[in-house]
Amino acid sequence: MRVVINICFFASITLTTVLMSKIVSSNNQDKGPFDWRDDWELAENLTMNIDTTGYKFPSHIMFVEQPGNQPNDPLYFVLELKGTIKVVTNDRSIHTFASDVLPIPQGPNSFDPVGLTGICLEPENGYVFVTFAYLDESQIYRNGMARYSTTPGTFGISGVDRVDLLDIFNTERSATSHQIGPCEVHKGHVYTAVGYGSEKAQAQNLHSTLGSIIRTDLDFHPPADNPFFQDDGINTAIDFVWAYGFRNIFGLKMVEGRLFATENGGDIDRFTEIFKGENYLWDGTDWGIGARAKQIFAPAVGLVDLDYISKANEVLPENYRGFFVTASSGSPGEIGRSVDGKRSILLLDYNMDNERMGQVPHPILSYRGSGMQIPVSVALGPDGLYFVPILPNQEGRVTVLRISAAPDSTYPHRLGTDASPLALINRYGCRQCHMIDGAGGSFGPALNDSLRTRLISILSESSYADRVAEVDRLENKPFVDFREARESILQASDDERATRWLSAYLQEPTFDNPKASMPNLGITRVHAEIIAEHLLASAPRSDSDFGPLHRLRFLLASYVPELRYRHLLIAFGAGGIMGIPTAIIFLRIFRRRTPTSQ
Repeated sequence: MRVVINICFFASITLTTVLMSKIVSSNNQDKGPFDWRDDWELAENLTMNIDTTGYKFPSHIMFVEQPGNQPNDPLYFVLELKGTIKVVTNDRSIHTFASDVLPIPQGPNSFDPVGLTGICLEPENGYVFVTFAYLDESQIYRNGMARYSTTPGTFGISGVDRVDLLDIFNTERSATSHQIGPCEVHKGHVYTAVGYGSEKAQAQNLHSTLGSIIRTDLDFHPPADNPFFQDDGINTAIDFVWAYGFRNIFGLKMVEGRLFATENGGDIDRFTEIFKGENYLWDGTDWGIGARAKQIFAPAVGLVDLDYISKANEVLPENYRGFFVTASSGSPGEIGRSVDGKRSILLLDYNMDNERMGQVPHPILSYRGSGMQIPVSVALGPDGLYFVPILPNQEGRVTVLRISAAPDSTYPHRLGTDASPLALINRYGCRQCHMIDGAGGSFGPALNDSLRTRLISILSESSYADRVAEVDRLENKPFVDFREARESILQASDDERATRWLSAYLQEPTFDNPKASMPNLGITRVHAEIIAEHLLASAPRSDSDFGPLHRLRFLLASYVPELRYRHLLIAFGAGGIMGIPTAIIFLRIFRRRTPTSQ
C-alpha cells in the first residue's frame, strides 16, 4: 500500500507541474482582493482576528494557564506536525521552543502525515509534555511521548532536559490517523489518549496501550492506583491503562476533575465522559462507538480538539458560557462549503449534574470558503477563543485565529444569513434525507442531474392535471393557499413548470398532494426559489468541471487515511519534493471553484 501511495504522489506532483501555470492563472482571474474573513462565517456578537501567522502544518494549540505579565513571557504553544514546537509570547513574537522533536526526524521527502499531535502543560514544575507518532528504522509506525523542562510557573521560550517515554510503545504498531493523540495534566498525573493503530482488536486488549487512555506520573511511571496496575516490578502496558475500548480520541479535556473526550468513528463520532477502569466498548464497529456516547454525530463530522468554557469565564458573551467547545475537521477531500456541522467550531451543552446533553450541538463558526481547509485545534485563551486551521489560506498564510466578544462588530459573514444555495441546503437539513452533490442520506430520492427530467416527465402527464383538479376542491389550509401556484404550474412551459413546482413543494410538500410524506421544513418562498434553481440547474458536470486533477485527488483519498490527516498526505506529497512553497501552490490549485462551491 505504501508503494501505491508514493507512486500516486509522484504522479500528482508531475501532473501539478504540467498544469500549474495554466491553473494558477485561471484561479486568479476575475477575483478582487482577498479578505481572509470570507473563508469563515461567525455567530452573532462575536468578531475574529488573526492573532499570529507563519506556521507549517500546525496541529495543536495550548495556553499557559497563568501567563507572566512581561512581553517575552510565553502565552501559548503551537505544535507543528512535522516536529517543531513553537511558543508565542505576550508580544506575539514566535519562538522555536524545540525542533526535531520526533525520535527519527521526517526528512524533506517524507510523505508520512504522522508527527506531533498533542501537548499539555504542568506549570508547577514548568513541564511541557508532547505526544507524537513517527516511522522507526524498520519502517513501522510507533507512538511516543516526551517531556521538556522550562521555567516553573511562567514557562520559557526554549525547552531543556528532555525525557522520553518510548519503551511501552515499541512493540505496538501505530498508524496514520490512528496514532497517539491529546494529553491532559491533572494533580500530578498525565492522561493520554492512544488510537487503536492498525489492529482493531487491540482496543479490547488490556495488555496493549492501543485504543486506551493511559495515565502516568510526571516522570512517565505508572501510578500504583491505576485500575489494572500489577505490582510485579515490571512496567508493561496494563500498568498504564486508565480506560479502554476506544477508536480514535482526538479531543481530551479535564473539567473539575472529570475527564471528557471527542472521538472519531468510521461513519459516526462521539462525545463522552470517561471513568476510571471502564470499557468504552469499541469493537471495530460504529455500534461500538455509539454504545457509550453522550452525544453521537452521524454522519461523522471529524471531531478533533476539545476545550471547556466555564460559566464563570467572562471572555465570551454569557450565552457562550458553560459549554464544551470542539473543532470539526470535516470529511476527506472537501473543497468549498461542506455540509452543516463539518469544518466548524461547535458548542456542546453537557449537563454535569444529570450527565446528559442539554441541547443539540450547534456551530459558532463554519468554513464558507471555496478552497480546502481543516480546523484542527481550539483553545480558550485569556482574551478569546483561539482556533487553528492547518492549511494555508489563499494568500499562502497559515494563521492562529482569535474569536472574541464584540456586540457591535461589523464582521461581514454571520451564521444563518448566507442565502447561497448550499448554505440554505445546510440550514434546512435537506441532506438528512436526500443525496445532493454527492453527500447526504438515502431516505428520499437523490436530487441529482436527472431531477429536472424526472419532474418534467411527471408534471407533463395528464394524471397530474387530474390530481390538481381534485386538490383544488379542498377548502382547508394549506391547499387553498396554493391554488394560484398550482394553476401557474399547469400553464408554464416544461422548464418553468419544474422550477415552479419544486419551489412550491419546498415551501409546503402537501401543496398538491395531501399524502406527501416530506415534512414542512419552514422554507420561505425566497429561499425555496433559490434552492429550486440550484437543484434544477443545468446538468451533468463536464470533464472541464471535474477534470483530471480533481479525479486524481479523490483517487488519492481512497488510498490514504481518514479525516483530517488524509488531507495532509496530499499536501506533503507536493511539499516533500518541491518544498513548502510548492505545497501552498498545490493547495491553491485545489481551491479552484467547482460547480458545488459558493
